[in-house]
Parts: sequence; C-alpha cells; structure tokens
Amino acid sequence: MNKPREEVPSAWKEGNLHYASGLKLDTAKKMLDAAESEAKKQGMCMSFAISDTGGNLVAFRRMDDAGLYSVRIAIDKSFTAVFGKLPSQYWQGVFTSGILPNLPFHDRWTAFAGGFPLIHQGQLFGGFGVSGGVLHNDLAVARAALLAGGFNLEDVEAALTQISGV
Repeated sequence: MNKPREEVPSAWKEGNLHYASGLKLDTAKKMLDAAESEAKKQGMCMSFAISDTGGNLVAFRRMDDAGLYSVRIAIDKSFTAVFGKLPSQYWQGVFTSGILPNLPFHDRWTAFAGGFPLIHQGQLFGGFGVSGGVLHNDLAVARAALLAGGFNLEDVEAALTQISGV
C-alpha cells in the first residue's frame, strides 16, 4: 500500500530553506553555457531560464531551432521551482493526489519536470528551468547547469536515479 503524500511539503513545514539574494549574472551565464553544451551533447535544441528569488528572470537562452513552446515552459519551470521551493515535478503528485485542485496557484505555475530550486548552503537563490527535450534530456541539462553554478545537485540526482530505476 502506498504511503499517502503529505499535505504540506516538508520544505515548507520545516521552514529551513530561506530565500537568499545575490544570484549574479556571471553565475547565470556559466549555467546557461553549461546547459547549452549539455543540450548539444544530447542532440537537443532547448530553452533555459534562470529566475531570482522573486521569480524574476535573471537570464534566458533559446538555442537555434528550439521549439517556441519551450520558451514559456522553461521560464515557468524556473518560476515554479523558486516559488515552490521544490523541483517542479513535485507538483504532479500533489495535483493528481487530490490534495490540491488541478488548478495553478498562479498562471505561471507548472508541474512539468525540469525546474529546480537553486540551493547553496541551505539557502534558496532562485530557480532553473529547461524545456525542449524528453525527461532524461531535461534532467541531464539541469544537472549540468546546477553543477556549473555551484548549486545543490540532490534534487536533480534523485530525479535521474528515479528515471534510471536504480
């Protein structure tokens, strides 16, 4: 029997993930470069977005020939990750469980995988979002970006492990 999901995410209950300021454009540029490099390795044309703790866009890149849909989705994944303090895919389970109605909290909220909070030393600096590939492409690109920015890889590593079945 499956364990019922918590009604409130532990990251919210515990209150131990505080918003921080100081996400620099230079860091965002390094993340975008790493994301683009990994997307090329994956053979994908993608879009990447980085938001600050207010959900405001700090940096964005759309590769040549990336689908136009990927622009808004990458930005929304980044927004969701920072506002939710959790990877965007977390919200799939919340919505399908019936705990919350399948309605967005905000017109930018999304439950697609590929959005990750930018966490360093227990503080939240913003969000990263990627769109344009299938799940394993998005996760590989997100991992490269977070690594380049010096951010916590725990969430993206857990997602990669989950899809690999290990």
